[in-house]
Amino acid sequence: MEDIFEANAPTRFPSPKEQPDIPVLAEEGEKPQGPPMKINADRWKKEIIDKIQYLKENLELAQQDKEALSLEVDKLQEELRQSKGKIQELEVQLAEALDTFNALLNEVSQALGE
Repeated sequence: MEDIFEANAPTRFPSPKEQPDIPVLAEEGEKPQGPPMKINADRWKKEIIDKIQYLKENLELAQQDKEALSLEVDKLQEELRQSKGKIQELEVQLAEALDTFNALLNEVSQALGE
């Protein structure tokens, strides 16, 4: 039994303060340079920076869309205000037309009544 342990036992035990070995997946033909932890950290850093750049570009596009929509809303609100003014003018004209119509009806009925 001791022979089996001697044959399979590790040659040394890692220090508690030592960094563990993390296998690095090489990206298509890219050869790892430096310690595995640094390679992983550099890859993660690049991915994070890429994501931040992507979000920044999306934020800028959203800001541009927001400004364009804000201008469109302002334009539509101005058209609505103008339309309300036109409606008030038409209501006044309709009231005048109804008054004229009623006055004519009264004159016709008086003329027919005599």
